[in-house]
Amino acid sequence: MKLQQTRMALILAATVFLLGLAGPVVAQVRLRVGDRLELVVPQRRELARSLVIAENGAVTIPIVGDVILQGLTVEQARSTILRRLQEIYPSVADVGLTLVGEEARRIVYVHGAVLSPGKYDFADAPNVWEAIREAGGTQTNAALDAVRIVRADEEGTPTEVVDIGRAIEMGTLESLPELRPGDTVIVPEIAVPYAGSGSVRVIGAVVTPAPYNLAGEKRLVDAILAAGGPTENADLSRVKVIRRAPGGTTMTIAVDFRKYLEEGDQRHNPEIREADVVSVPLQNNYLRVIFTDPRFLITLLASAATIIAVLAR
Repeated sequence: MKLQQTRMALILAATVFLLGLAGPVVAQVRLRVGDRLELVVPQRRELARSLVIAENGAVTIPIVGDVILQGLTVEQARSTILRRLQEIYPSVADVGLTLVGEEARRIVYVHGAVLSPGKYDFADAPNVWEAIREAGGTQTNAALDAVRIVRADEEGTPTEVVDIGRAIEMGTLESLPELRPGDTVIVPEIAVPYAGSGSVRVIGAVVTPAPYNLAGEKRLVDAILAAGGPTENADLSRVKVIRRAPGGTTMTIAVDFRKYLEEGDQRHNPEIREADVVSVPLQNNYLRVIFTDPRFLITLLASAATIIAVLAR
């Protein structure tokens, strides 16, 4: 026990030291030269167009001229363009601005026990530690030995488990897996199964299905991370929260948890209450279902016997 406490203390000390070297955290996507944007002006449709940030850091809009956008967030850029347009077109009440193309896919997502969960933009492909560092680093209750990477560009969105704590101990942070555009990093919390009253049960495709104590205002992400995060075959688009309703009945809340992870949509990260059951289903594997369903096997054998009998005549 004492050895384990010493190990955790060393890891946390190393984490604090490394974060001190990281410099300030950039919490939002910043526009840079070469980024492509789609502009929509509802009140002046003729102004709708694709924009590219030139070497001087600006985009060019007819009549308005050059507008410097380099270094701004997308929302700041939208407000800047709106102000410039209103100087010439007072009737313009709002504009839409969207980052598109390859530039929009440089974003990776970091969630869980980090100081600033969210989406982050990198000029070059980061490794998993660099993404965590950009999110402000881990909280003190982070399970550093079970950090998960949810790959965005592979069928079935498989996950990869990474032991950040060991990499810190061994000084091998540079060898950690590299992230690809759209990947999600999930840092789970250290949680102990708890079967007392008021516990929340997490079942299905999570690392440690069990009841957990989630006292206070907690959300779906807290429950899933308490259970160690999703497994590689979890279908995060079909998560269900099963809740007791008045009269002894139950109600089921269907949640597309991937929309929360990728878009930050809080509608898909509902509040979790005492005695809720969180169910994370497995992905549908139709071949596995077919060849393990006794009804299908019986039908298959019967069909084979019929075919053999016909051919034997």
